[in-house]
Amino acid sequence: MEAEIPIISLVYIQKLMEMKEILINEKNWRGLVLTTLCIGSKIWDDDSLENEHFPKVLSGITLKEISRLEKTFLNLLDFDIVIRGKEYAQSLFILQSLADQ
Repeated sequence: MEAEIPIISLVYIQKLMEMKEILINEKNWRGLVLTTLCIGSKIWDDDSLENEHFPKVLSGITLKEISRLEKTFLNLLDFDIVIRGKEYAQSLFILQSLADQ
């Protein structure tokens, strides 16, 4: 997975939280992170991993479930998955700041 994918994932999570006022908790964080990493990989990387590869990362999530999560997430964002430079830069700064701590 490319180094940019976690940054893209953070942008998508922030978009979802802003658009739908969804809070991340112990019950939804795994599926949310996995879904945004999957979508981010598909958007960024021409040779991205397929859905069937992602359930291998987290036990207990099936191919059917990751496909359902992806579809639900895209619908929640109204398929607005464009990332602007400013959004990317802000998320990069957040992650760099956390890494420095």
